[in-house]
Amino acid sequence: MKYVMVIPLLIMLFYLLSFSRYNWKNNNKLAAIGSAILGITAFTLACFVLFSGNYEL
Repeated sequence: MKYVMVIPLLIMLFYLLSFSRYNWKNNNKLAAIGSAILGITAFTLACFVLFSGNYEL
């Protein structure tokens, strides 16, 4: 079940990274870097919480 929950997380990460790429192409580099960091951090933290400890769905 844990691995199934990674799929929505990957979709969220893909969406945020595509938004970052859009901002980068439109010369809004600060927003691109910020949204990329936010997406990677959210994905990493969610995976860490999901796969560590005794947390179960």
